[in-house]
Amino acid sequence: MIKEHPAHHSKGLGNAGAVFLVLFSLLIIFTACGASGLGSEPSQTQNPAAPAPDRPVGVAMMGDIMMGTENLLPPDGGVGFFEDVKPFLKNQDFVFGNLEGPLTDRGSSTKDTSTGRSFSFRTPPSYGRFLKEADFNIVSLANNHANDYGPAGKAQTIQVLESLGIAHTGAPGQLTAVDSVSGRKAVFIGLAPNQGCQNINDVPAAAALVKKAKADYQSALVFVSVHGGAEGTAAMDMPLGPEMYLGEKRGDLRKLATALIDNGADLIIGHGPHVPRGVEIYKGRLIVYSLGNFATASGINVRGATGLAPLVLAELASDGRVLDYRIISFRQQPNRGPKLDKTDEARKVMENLTEKLAAKIKVQGR
Repeated sequence: MIKEHPAHHSKGLGNAGAVFLVLFSLLIIFTACGASGLGSEPSQTQNPAAPAPDRPVGVAMMGDIMMGTENLLPPDGGVGFFEDVKPFLKNQDFVFGNLEGPLTDRGSSTKDTSTGRSFSFRTPPSYGRFLKEADFNIVSLANNHANDYGPAGKAQTIQVLESLGIAHTGAPGQLTAVDSVSGRKAVFIGLAPNQGCQNINDVPAAAALVKKAKADYQSALVFVSVHGGAEGTAAMDMPLGPEMYLGEKRGDLRKLATALIDNGADLIIGHGPHVPRGVEIYKGRLIVYSLGNFATASGINVRGATGLAPLVLAELASDGRVLDYRIISFRQQPNRGPKLDKTDEARKVMENLTEKLAAKIKVQGR
């Protein structure tokens, strides 16, 4: 179960949500999720115990993770990078992050970084153990940095992750089934507008992949990771409609998210803008439109809102409906991992953006 942290407890579902939960608990019969099965990716847990039928499914979600690159590595070698975060990740069924750059010492950069508008990242393969020690069991490779060091770099990244028992998703058509230690099963799909990824702009294809996941894994929840949207502080207040950035189509995020849920997705996890965005509950399912940066304190700008590092902890019913969620506020500074923020700014910012988004949806009738 999610531990309480009073200084960082989000509004979650509010008073209306509390009434909903009472009614919900009277009406729904919880069923245990399947504990085994075969899929595009091997199960990441051996001999999972059967979950208690009345126990919510716990999901911890973080945005972009790039623990350091080249000569911009943490001064302690990365040992304490997730120290403040670890207590919040214990006992979660699924711990997710967007791996923004390969774990590799192979290959050569595929990008021209001389213009200052393109960046190339790679983190030493040995840093993969810090993800494992922080209880990550799934990461997305659907983003614009996964291929920064070409096929050799990506292949080594996958090798490192699989050697640690950390699942990955994001290739075209890829369905990644993950079993938690408590026996919960979820299928993860990763979307991005980049080469080698399941295309974020092809909504029908993404929706079809969700339907396939539901058909192939009938007892599993389906979670979709979405790397899209424009970047920077000007993009925090999410528009309703297609987004562009540096001439690239970055998706129509609300259209995409609602279509995915209409076709069976249970949770949408957004990242890509490098800043937080609002949250929506649609048909009882949680959509987090952007988690921003989380562990990118070397090589990426972390000043102002780009340094906000929200951690979202969600409790889901066995049928995927959101029971509650919390936003835990962290903050980054150069060369430091995410540190717990006593001012609680990330939560306050996301709740304000959530209200703005709800008003915009109401006005536009979308």
